[in-house]
Amino acid sequence: MALLKKVVIALFVSTALLATAPSAIAKPAGKIENQTPEGVLHAFDVAISSVEAAQTALVSGEDKDTVLGLMKEAKQNLNKIESATVNREKERANGLLKKSRSAFRKGDLEKAKSLMSDTVAKFISLKQIYLDF
Repeated sequence: MALLKKVVIALFVSTALLATAPSAIAKPAGKIENQTPEGVLHAFDVAISSVEAAQTALVSGEDKDTVLGLMKEAKQNLNKIESATVNREKERANGLLKKSRSAFRKGDLEKAKSLMSDTVAKFISLKQIYLDF
């Protein structure tokens, strides 16, 4: 009976460890583990080019779905930047992009264009903050 009790407890503990181990070591979705400085600079360049593409589409009067898709891509590229030195400013840039997207959805093109130009400037300043650190 004591042997059966030990086997059941051992089985329970090993099952519990197997169930929790993958979730405990899993990294959050979209995160790049140990991103190199070159990788961070490349992520900045990709994010800046994508937000500039969104601004160009917005100013040139592209259709709504295209502009919203480019804005979403810019947001996703911004989130690929893994640098603790710019996290707060990155959140602010993301907020500007969100406000621009919201204004565009509501049909306020002038406000959307103004906010998008501020967003482009903020994305560029993020890279400069990283380089100056």
